[in-house]
Amino acid sequence: MPQYFGKLQTTEQPWSIIGPVQSINNTDRTIHFNCGETSLNISILAPNLIRVRMSPTGEFTNRSVAGRKPSHSVTLPDEEWEIVPFEVRETEEKIEIETAEILVSVKRDRTSIECFDKSGKPFASDCDRALGWRAGATAGWKRIETDEHFYGFGERTGLLDKLSEVKTNWTTDALDYNSQTDEMYQAIAFYIALNPDRAYGLFFNTTFWSQFDIGAEKPGVLRMETRGPELDYYIIYGPEPARILATYTQLTGRMPLAPKWALGYHQCRWSYESEDIVRELAREFRDRQIPCDVIHLDIDYMRGYRVFTWSPQRFPDPAKLIADLKAVGFKVVTIVDPGVKYEPEANYEIFDRGVENDYFVRTAEGKLFHGYVWPDKAVFPDFLRPEVRQWWGELHKSLTEIGIAGIWNDMNEPAIAERPFGDGGEHISFPLDAPQGPEADRTTHAETHNLYGLMMAKACAEGLRKLRGGDGLRPATLRSFVLTRSGFAGVQRYSSVWMGDNQSLWDHLEMSLPMLCNMGLSGVAFVGCDIGGFAGNATAELFARWMQVGMLYPLMRGHSAMSTAQHEPWVFGDRTEKICREYINLRYQLLPYIYTLFWEAATAGTPILRPLLYHFPRDRTTYHLYDQVLLGPSLMAAPVYRPGVEHRAVYLPEGTWFDWWTGECYHGPMHILADAPLEKMPLYVRGGGIIAIAPVRQFVSEQPLDSLKMRIWPGTGEWTLYEDDGHSFEHEKGVWATTNYKVYLEGGKVIVEIAGREGEFAIPSREITVEVVGIGEQRFTDDGTVRRLIFG
Repeated sequence: MPQYFGKLQTTEQPWSIIGPVQSINNTDRTIHFNCGETSLNISILAPNLIRVRMSPTGEFTNRSVAGRKPSHSVTLPDEEWEIVPFEVRETEEKIEIETAEILVSVKRDRTSIECFDKSGKPFASDCDRALGWRAGATAGWKRIETDEHFYGFGERTGLLDKLSEVKTNWTTDALDYNSQTDEMYQAIAFYIALNPDRAYGLFFNTTFWSQFDIGAEKPGVLRMETRGPELDYYIIYGPEPARILATYTQLTGRMPLAPKWALGYHQCRWSYESEDIVRELAREFRDRQIPCDVIHLDIDYMRGYRVFTWSPQRFPDPAKLIADLKAVGFKVVTIVDPGVKYEPEANYEIFDRGVENDYFVRTAEGKLFHGYVWPDKAVFPDFLRPEVRQWWGELHKSLTEIGIAGIWNDMNEPAIAERPFGDGGEHISFPLDAPQGPEADRTTHAETHNLYGLMMAKACAEGLRKLRGGDGLRPATLRSFVLTRSGFAGVQRYSSVWMGDNQSLWDHLEMSLPMLCNMGLSGVAFVGCDIGGFAGNATAELFARWMQVGMLYPLMRGHSAMSTAQHEPWVFGDRTEKICREYINLRYQLLPYIYTLFWEAATAGTPILRPLLYHFPRDRTTYHLYDQVLLGPSLMAAPVYRPGVEHRAVYLPEGTWFDWWTGECYHGPMHILADAPLEKMPLYVRGGGIIAIAPVRQFVSEQPLDSLKMRIWPGTGEWTLYEDDGHSFEHEKGVWATTNYKVYLEGGKVIVEIAGREGEFAIPSREITVEVVGIGEQRFTDDGTVRRLIFG
């Protein structure tokens, strides 16, 4: 690979453009285009999925080919996709490749790619300038079709649609981010382009610095550019977002099913800095009857910020603390940073073993690289190496053996202090030419920077999988919770993600849902923002409104920074505490419904939190609608994002909608003015919606689920309830249960059909209440048999 790849160019050079097609040859899945010194490959991986690769030198790096440098994002290499039939046709002007769902046309004279659906509508088509390169970069240019809008792009601030913006993919500690911030903690180079009658997704398969210009420089033109040596991307035809995400997550992987307790409320602060404070925090939650399952410990639990240690003054007996918290229903999650304190003569085992085995990143000159983070001078493990990941994963035993249930990975962009304490205050950056990775696949930090957080999360997740509940030799019996700040495409396989250090501002509350929705549209479903804002002081009104919105977040965690006011639910007065209790209670009541959404995400890549366009992709009104959201297919929220607001406009798409609180019925599409006093977040349910409701618990496993209410709204709908034990891996062996519910209208009656339970998970006897809202309810003892209920 030429040295200039990965280097920042000081002056822009003109683009060299791929030449005309001279000849082609085919294999069972790939068409190779010979374009002189340049090569283009188009691989057909599924009827709706193609991979495009262009090499300026004619030679490919052979990623995702067995035995050669596997991709860290793509879990299903080309050769593992089932071979699908396609037809290749040649004329003097073009070469056409046709599958059962799409037509791909390559013009001979300028080697440009055009894609069409079966009705002849274009999508993901190249511009006149199609594929090119210059010193340090390769690029492709796509045509933005009329009325096309763009979503996804991973972690992004601002609103939902990213048309006319520039999005850079380079993991960064985005402290003090705002709606104009570009580079963020996560780098996921995937987007969904949506038209009223079609949609496609594009995954830019490069770990180098890359960027999308979505019509900002030139309207109507999307440019994707990477500082890598070749162009490599996948095109996924929809025609709807749900199908695109199903295929994309088949390509990059899906999340594991989280432990059910991780769906409860999490409480965090930088920092609950002593054992006494943590115990008092737990007492407050239980005494005030505010449900909570998880307490997070930030960096001050450590001894001088040394990872995998405990402060003997602040936490003299962590094992007893964790056992006592467990007895009253709390799990504990501890933070772990990648920076290992540089202490060559201090008998710090983590540092000593890492140096002894040469596990830390070195400079190109062979010196141990160091930067400055929380423990002052620190070194950084090379997580690209399997043996380093295994070592790091095993280090978590010191935490899991005393009962730690989850790990929070932070500072893993990797972040390095801008104003270090040592080295004369001179800023030290991670050197782009630092060698990383196993010897056979050795490369530089320029190629692996975006992977650093992903690989740390992988090391953590794999380590916990081996350790928790087992003895280090046998597999673990307990699922773990993993949280990461930084990541890359495919991060969903290992970890949940939060949106980093947000602020206690109304703007950040407003921005949170489009941020999380775009993460969901990028394949990462288990996501959240710090409720109340991390930096700054929330007002009582802001905190109450944020808790209402936070009830919808897949990860529901309150968090605040040192030197800010306390942000626990009770510190803002009785009125706010009551609102927080009500909405956390509602979260716990909805857990059977939400847990089923997690199962759908784990098995099909489906987002948990969804923008309205996900279910209404033909409705243009939803394309810019960022301030309403769907939790699953049925429950829609229209939160308040501004102080003093007690009414707001709400858009109801096509169909019948019911007010969650009053039962009032509306027929969309229409706009309404919703009543929204501080105590109320407007909530609506689609006609035919089916939502499982559990009794309120103070923590998820407080009592067995011995009763369940199925709330059903009149209309036509279908929903499957998923259940398992919520904590083990037995579901992977088939020990789970599903129950399908259908509702429809027949002769003026509402009919509810309950299918026979499927799966091997044994559900104890319990009472089921089926309520058809506004009509009536029926109760029966759940024995898993088929039932047909008639209402009205």
